[in-house]
Amino acid sequence: MTVGDSAATPLSFRRSLSLTTRAWLATLVAVAVMVADARFDWLTPLRDGVSVLVRPLVAAGQWPFRVWEMLERTTIDVVALQKENAELRRQVLTLSAQIWEGAAARRENDRLRALLGFAPMPGTRLLPAQVLYDSPDPFSRRIVIDRGSNHGIQPGLAVAAAKGLVGQVTRVQPLVSEVTLMTHERMRIPVTVARTGMRGILWGRGEGALQLRDVLGEWSVAEGDEVVTSGLDGLFPTGLPVGRVTRVEHGGQVEPLVFVTPFEAGERWRQLLVLVRDETVAP
Repeated sequence: MTVGDSAATPLSFRRSLSLTTRAWLATLVAVAVMVADARFDWLTPLRDGVSVLVRPLVAAGQWPFRVWEMLERTTIDVVALQKENAELRRQVLTLSAQIWEGAAARRENDRLRALLGFAPMPGTRLLPAQVLYDSPDPFSRRIVIDRGSNHGIQPGLAVAAAKGLVGQVTRVQPLVSEVTLMTHERMRIPVTVARTGMRGILWGRGEGALQLRDVLGEWSVAEGDEVVTSGLDGLFPTGLPVGRVTRVEHGGQVEPLVFVTPFEAGERWRQLLVLVRDETVAP
């Protein structure tokens, strides 16, 4: 190989700077740049440009944390609202119960005042009684009161409320009695039409209205007439209000169909009055 050939051959290896030298040079350059920037603000435009370019990336990096904070605040608000809602519901229930109790007390007072205004019939005394419960058979039209033979109660006595007759004592025990309502299908009550004096028998029909039948003499009755007890059976006192004629049907029958709606429905009452004969009242 000649000298000329050796000069023409390309170099396959070149010597480079060591890592230590490179580190020192980079450090010197960085220090120089920092001193120049601190002295002359050379890098301010570069920093501003870089901050503008990097701003979307920073916002994108902060988005998961903001979403998490929003979800956390929403969860806290929902829990607080649920607690507040539960407390408000409790307060509403408490206030509703107080309103119901107050309304029930007012109704009870009104009933007691009405009973106090009930005038005793001649030859009878009024014995207050409380309704304990209805008969187990819902179709029996009977109720049970807290007065019995120990209180002077006997079968057949009339039971009334503020507006008039409710029913009749049909079974007596020492401490309680059973009262059959006048709407019972087996009840028969001798009555008089107050306006005309016409007498007849009220028949229970197992429902709200009663039927006037077995009239003595000529029929003389009209819708709106008041019906009272006649006292002919010796059980019910004379003149006790029973109900009002609400329907008269003349359908070609020999006798018209007359229906009477009672003034009182015993199921609605908690206090009643038993009309006890003077001679049966215990001293």
